[in-house]
Amino acid sequence: MKNPKEYAQNYVNWVLKLGRVKALLLGLVVLAALAISTQVFLSLLFTGGVNTRDIVRSMTFGLVSAPFVLYFFNLIVEKLEHSRIHLEKSLKKLSLLREQDARLNVQLEQKAEFLRSFIDASPDLVFYRDDQGKFLGCNRAMELLTGKTEKELINLTPNDVYSEETAKLIISTDRDTLISNTGVTYEQWIRYSNNKLSCFEIRKVPYYDRVQDRHCIMGFGRDVTERKRYQEVIEKNSRDKTVLMATISHELRTPLNGIIGLSQILLEGELSDQQREYLKTINISAVSLGHIFSDIIDLEKIDSRRIELFPKEIEFSQLISNISNFANLMAEQKKIHFHIQCSYDLPPFICVDNARLSQILWNLVSNAVKFTPSGGHICLNVVRNDQNHFSFILKDTGIGIHKKDQRKIFAMFYQAENEQGEKAIGSGIGLAISKRIAKLMGGDLTVESKLNEGSTFTLTVKADEVVPRQTVEISNHALKVLLVEDIQVNVVVAKAMLTKFGCEVDVAMTGAEAFELFKQNSYDLILLDIQLPDMTGFDIAKTWRDQYEEGEIDYLPLLVALTANIIHTREEYKQRGMDDVLRKPLSLEALADCLSHHFDDNFLEHTLNEKTVDPFDVANSNVVEKIVFDHSLLRELIEVMGKNSVLANFELFAKLMPEYLDNLSSLFTKWSENKDAEIRKSVLDEAHKIKGALASVGLIKLQDVAQQAQTDSQEFWDENIEKWVTQLQNEWQQDLQQAKEWVNQLN
Repeated sequence: MKNPKEYAQNYVNWVLKLGRVKALLLGLVVLAALAISTQVFLSLLFTGGVNTRDIVRSMTFGLVSAPFVLYFFNLIVEKLEHSRIHLEKSLKKLSLLREQDARLNVQLEQKAEFLRSFIDASPDLVFYRDDQGKFLGCNRAMELLTGKTEKELINLTPNDVYSEETAKLIISTDRDTLISNTGVTYEQWIRYSNNKLSCFEIRKVPYYDRVQDRHCIMGFGRDVTERKRYQEVIEKNSRDKTVLMATISHELRTPLNGIIGLSQILLEGELSDQQREYLKTINISAVSLGHIFSDIIDLEKIDSRRIELFPKEIEFSQLISNISNFANLMAEQKKIHFHIQCSYDLPPFICVDNARLSQILWNLVSNAVKFTPSGGHICLNVVRNDQNHFSFILKDTGIGIHKKDQRKIFAMFYQAENEQGEKAIGSGIGLAISKRIAKLMGGDLTVESKLNEGSTFTLTVKADEVVPRQTVEISNHALKVLLVEDIQVNVVVAKAMLTKFGCEVDVAMTGAEAFELFKQNSYDLILLDIQLPDMTGFDIAKTWRDQYEEGEIDYLPLLVALTANIIHTREEYKQRGMDDVLRKPLSLEALADCLSHHFDDNFLEHTLNEKTVDPFDVANSNVVEKIVFDHSLLRELIEVMGKNSVLANFELFAKLMPEYLDNLSSLFTKWSENKDAEIRKSVLDEAHKIKGALASVGLIKLQDVAQQAQTDSQEFWDENIEKWVTQLQNEWQQDLQQAKEWVNQLN
């Protein structure tokens, strides 16, 4: 027997197949037939006969009511069937979607596992934290760094994981990232859980967690320890190379300058022809070596992009004379004729880096001599192009340069070959460096040449016309002077100044030496440093005054204090046995005023371009300008000693200063450990010595620092001495370098 559901489904299929109207008509026929049959059956059963009227009445009632019932019934059946079919299709689609979702979940799980594996396999740190600084997750590299698993790290803060100093920087950069809402990159040294210290380049970026509705930080860290150490090695090598070149520069230039200077002096004297030729060879060889060495130094500077120009005032005629002198000396070695032609409109004075200009011209002349055969000609034509541009055109009758090589000769280390394939003699750096320097000087260096017809090099530079400064003129006067000073650089300066005035100077570096020399000689003037290794200048002055008053000595010379102390007045020094006082660094004009005041009004006849205030009085009036070095003092030192001696004095200071600072640092360390009063006094004494040394080379900014370090102002001194010591250690070399560069710019 069929299932009733099947009959119902068949009926539904039948209704859908016939349609709503046909199913209605068929239903009426079936219903009418069923109604007649039922009426007949019931009539026969209950009455035993069939009443036609009843049959008609039943059919009429059925035909009237059945259409509405059948129509709505079929309509419901149709709707329900359509809904069932639609639902069945939806179920099929849902089933397909569930299958696709299952496949996607598997793929997502695979991708998530791959991404997690990729992140864990990365050697870089990956981590993320919320806005409270709590860890939300990390990768394997982070676990190795902290020594904790990801589960252990979650909800911990940097303070729970790192040292206090490390955590402080991490929290600070987290805050910066959240506040600025931008990425932050920085480097940080972090210690592993196994105590290994590494440097990481860390990048932090903000992001917003929509699920938890909070701002978070995602971070990445790359271990750059090897790169950092390699960089430090490179920087150290660069510093070492710079120090080496500076050392070589000092060690070689000093004897070279001596050779050049002395040979030039001897060339001006009476010499035999052979001696003169030998001396010319010595002189030109030393000059050549100096210029070659300058090229090597410049090669290092160009490599580190540190090459600089130091323009200064120079007389154009002197420049031409210098070029002529060294060019003629070189040309004479090969019997080559050299001459110079100059335009009529050249200015008397220009401002230019004379050393660099001479270096380029030396290279050009040297090459011209090298490649010009004996009996040839070299001509230098100096012309003015416009208001501040000048050209030096050097033409020779040498072997010339092939056209294909004319651009290459300005490349570093390039050496042109001759017709036999042999490379030219030389380092191959002179022209390359010359062209770069020429461009730095606002010009250029070019060449025109033909093989076997000679070459023409044109150097163009920019130089402004200037008005020359007036110089100091000083007359001589003889005095016998005892200089009592324990700092060697101060001795060099003071002795040079006194010698400038025609004084004969003896030097004592301790009180004991001063007493011994005083017994052996008679002096007109004694300059006394206040702070000496064995006693003070006041002690010496008091001893001599006591001896004079008691009749032990017949004559007491003028006693003048030399001091770097700007606190006390002249009257206070006089009350303690001094006749006068001069402040260090010693000023030429202050010394002149002192001598003329105490000895002879006509002692000094000099003129100055500008009147200078007495440095001692200026210091006591607190109007000293806080600049790095004293320009007027250095000018006076150059006028008295000469530039080379001033620079040599700088070198002497540079050798002594590290020892002074080491002593100061050592004493300060001992004092900071136990606050001993005796050690404190030693710190003050060492600071006083350093102040005097700084004064001797005009480093007035640090001189003021040392002045504070030598002044025992109790709590203020205690609070600041460490800062002063550090400042002296960190800044003296750069300040000295500025002074050197400034001196090198002067004539």
